[in-house]
Amino acid sequence: MSDALKALTNSLVWNTFLLMVGAFVFIVGYNGIAAHNNFVPGALYGLAVVAHDVVPAVGLSKWYFLFNIPLFAAAWTGVSRRFFFLNLLTMSAIALMTAYVHLDLGIKEGMNAAIAAGALMGAGGGIILRSYGGGGGLDVLAVILNRKYGVRFGVFYFGVNSAVMLLALSRFSPDTIVLSLVMLFISSVVTEYVLSLFNQRKAVRILTRKTEEVVRQMTETSKFHATVIPARGGYTGAPIDMVYSITDNLRLRSLEELVLSVDPDAVLVVENTFSVLGGQIAKRKNY
Repeated sequence: MSDALKALTNSLVWNTFLLMVGAFVFIVGYNGIAAHNNFVPGALYGLAVVAHDVVPAVGLSKWYFLFNIPLFAAAWTGVSRRFFFLNLLTMSAIALMTAYVHLDLGIKEGMNAAIAAGALMGAGGGIILRSYGGGGGLDVLAVILNRKYGVRFGVFYFGVNSAVMLLALSRFSPDTIVLSLVMLFISSVVTEYVLSLFNQRKAVRILTRKTEEVVRQMTETSKFHATVIPARGGYTGAPIDMVYSITDNLRLRSLEELVLSVDPDAVLVVENTFSVLGGQIAKRKNY
């Protein structure tokens, strides 16, 4: 990634843009589909939906805003000011869009609506999480609990969503709850896909007897990262080096062609990675 592109992705303007686009896509999924089918979303927005069903005199956007206030108050000293204010901006945008963005995408059949709403809301959530902010109070609370007590994000949100669905069960029909769970599952899958879409890393192990030439071509000509690990053949006992490299989907094919053009007998083992942080490959987010 070039220095100019790195500067852009770290800029306040770019991160604000991602947050606003993500918030809008999320609201299109909820207001345009989920709300017309009485689906219950997860996290704090889902809790606001249940509260609105109990006390409809208070608007959904107001419930969402009210639930966020104590969380943001508690989080004032728990995270960085940038993360705090970007979350505050996103929460405010979602509350306003909930109140003023009115649309109906016309998807009424239950399962189709659950899939479409989950896809849009998941895409919106993924775009939000690609920034240096978050989607609201629970994201702030999740970061604080992870920092102080090591509570994993997945465990935290699973517990919150389970509580929301138990509350919703007393107000909504079982069919609605099941379709809401389908929507949440689709949403989580799409969120993960959006997060990894342009950031999926590949771990490549290269076994070659032409180590110096392969590494030189990788590092000097094509600017790949490379680590050489001495090894030996399990059957012959002959020395052979393993070159370890991290790349992405876009450059994987060019790496394969480069290695095999130097050593046609080289063996490449490619694996998907769960997370790659550090060095010049990927910087950790500072919340």
